[in-house]
Amino acid sequence: MKRFLEIADVPHDAVLLDARPASAYSAGHIAGSRNAEFTDKFLIRNPVQLEVFNHAVQNLARGAGLQRGQHVVVYDAGRDSRAARLAWALEYAGFEVAVLRDGLNSFTGALGTAPTEFAVSDFTLESPRSEILATADDVLNRDAKTIVIDARASDEFSGEKAVAGSTKGGHIPGAINLDWQRLATATGITDAATLEAQLSSIPKDADVIVHCQSGARSSVVYHALKSVGVERVRNYLGSMNEWVSDENLPLE
Repeated sequence: MKRFLEIADVPHDAVLLDARPASAYSAGHIAGSRNAEFTDKFLIRNPVQLEVFNHAVQNLARGAGLQRGQHVVVYDAGRDSRAARLAWALEYAGFEVAVLRDGLNSFTGALGTAPTEFAVSDFTLESPRSEILATADDVLNRDAKTIVIDARASDEFSGEKAVAGSTKGGHIPGAINLDWQRLATATGITDAATLEAQLSSIPKDADVIVHCQSGARSSVVYHALKSVGVERVRNYLGSMNEWVSDENLPLE
């Protein structure tokens, strides 16, 4: 599957997941879709914290009734980052996942209100795709050729606006700012040609780490980079929530 799909291109055998809050899902969703919100915040600095994250991803897949080998398509309200973060987490778990480009905005039929019935699964996270996850230590100890992309808005990057929940502001030294909204339209994620143009400065063979505040907006940039052929991309899930919590980690 492609990284971003139009509604007409969703495979008939794909499991459709709604990444919005349960209240929004209950108010109206694409019939047959399952609700699977994934907005928990994680700090991953040691093996115990990594195990907590892995357990959360395993429970996410189980709670969505997913079985190994299934194709998954996720959506949100459109022009949002919830679906991208959910898709990244499920890719980490080993699933082939795509994001509905315009989310719910692309659906013109009648919305369902009854929850989709399905059984929880016994999915076991046996071989997580650790190559797409970055930690603070990966960012701190990166080589000089690794590109770090901050997907937040410019006022967050500059430090004019402090990181939510903190008095600190600024960015990781050496990071470049690429606001995820440059990759969006009024309704969702922009078309393939525009993504290619917006990301043309990133070499296809580069090692890239993306981050934002909690790994959601950066997930949009992650999928966008993958969609244009940049293969070695990692999402720093802890992002600035984690970075500013450690007094020893530098800020610019």
